[in-house]
Amino acid sequence: MTSPKKQRKIINLILAIILAVGVWLYVINVENPTSPTTVRDIPITIVGQEELTDRGLMVIQLSEDSVDLRISGRKKTLMNLNRSNITLELDVSTITTEGEHTLSCRYDFPSNVGSDSVSISDWDDLRVTVTVARQETKEIPVRGEFIGTEAENCLAGTVTTNPDTVEVTGPAETLEGISYALASVGGKEISSTLTETTSVVLMGEDGTPADRQNVTVSTETVEVTVPVRQVVSIPLTVDLIDGGGATAADVNVEISPATVTVTAETEGDVTLPDSISLGEIDLSNVLGNTSFSLPITLPEGVTLWGSQPSVATVSLTFPNITARQVAVQNIILENVPQGYEAELINQQLYVWVRGNSDLVADLDPGQLQVEVDLSDASTGSELQRFAATVTFKGDNPEGVGIMGTQYSVAVRLHPAS
Repeated sequence: MTSPKKQRKIINLILAIILAVGVWLYVINVENPTSPTTVRDIPITIVGQEELTDRGLMVIQLSEDSVDLRISGRKKTLMNLNRSNITLELDVSTITTEGEHTLSCRYDFPSNVGSDSVSISDWDDLRVTVTVARQETKEIPVRGEFIGTEAENCLAGTVTTNPDTVEVTGPAETLEGISYALASVGGKEISSTLTETTSVVLMGEDGTPADRQNVTVSTETVEVTVPVRQVVSIPLTVDLIDGGGATAADVNVEISPATVTVTAETEGDVTLPDSISLGEIDLSNVLGNTSFSLPITLPEGVTLWGSQPSVATVSLTFPNITARQVAVQNIILENVPQGYEAELINQQLYVWVRGNSDLVADLDPGQLQVEVDLSDASTGSELQRFAATVTFKGDNPEGVGIMGTQYSVAVRLHPAS
C-alpha cells in the first residue's frame, strides 16, 4: 500500500504537468509570441530552363540542392511550416552567358500562412550560385556487343542494334569525351539468333565508360540482335558413271579442297547436308589420268564461310587398268540414199578401248565394228561427216570396254554407175 507521503508526491507531479501544459497553451493561443526557427533541407526547384536551352545553355551545377531557411514569426504559425510545404524556386531564365551566377530563390509559404505573420531572418539563405555551360547535341553510333558463348557448330555473326545511333545532349566539354554507346547482351550459351532489349553505356574513345553527368540520351535502351549461324565442315564428293571399260572401283579420286566450311542461318528450315556433290563424271569419256575443275554448288540457304574457293579440282587416276587405241576397219555404211554410192574417205577408224591390261593387249581389232547411218545424207558431191557407233561383234568381252562416244567418219556420195 502506497504511503500518504508518496501519494502526495504523485499528485503534485500530475498537477505540475497540468499547470505546465496550461501555461504552454496560454502562451501559444493567447500570447502567441514571435520567435525564430530554422526549417532545414528545403529542396530547390529550378525554373526557366527552357529559355536557357533556347540560348544553347544549360545548368550543370548548383552550389547547393537544398536550403536551411531561417525565419521568424508567431509561434503558432511556425508550427505549421516544414520543408515539404515551403516552396523555393530558382529562376535561371535571365542568364545569358556561361559561367557562375548568383541568384536569389523565390519562396512561397502555404496558403494558410499569411506573409505578414512570417519573415525571412537572413536573406542570404536564399542566395544560390548556379553554374551554366554551353549545351550541345550530337549523334553517336551504337555498338552492339555479345559477351556470351556459342554452342557447338554455331557462330555468332555481326551484332546489330536498333536504333544504330542515338543523340546525346549535355555540356559541350563533357560530350567531347563521349565516342559511342555500348549495348551488351549475352552472358549465356546461344544456339539460335538472340534478340534482346538492353540499356546503353556511354563510352569514351579509349573504351572505358565516359562521364555522363548532366548528359541525357535520346533513348536509354536499344534492341540488340546477335545472328547465329551453323558452321560445319562438309566433305566434297563426285559421282562416277561406269563406262568405257572402267568402273568407280577402278578409279582413284582426289578432290581439292576435300572439304568446305559452310554456314546456314539457325532460323528457318535449312538443313546442312552430310556431303556436297560436285556433279557427275562419265568415265566412258575420260581417256586416262586427268583433272577437272568443277564448281561447288551449295544448297539454297547455305553459303561458304570466309575466303574459300568456289571451284574444286577433281583428279582421276586409273592405276589398275590400261587404255589402247586400235584401228577398226570393219565400217558398215547403212541407209545409203537410193541411186547413190557411198565412198568412205577413211578406210579405218581409230577407237580407244580400256580394261584389264592383258585383255586389252590381246584384243583383236576385228572384234569391233563401226556402223554409220546415212539417212540424213545430202545427195551432193561434197564431203560429209557422220556420227559413227562403235560396238563389239556379239557379246561384249568381260573386262574391256569402248571409250568415248564422239566418233565420226567422212563420206562422199556419187551417183550409182
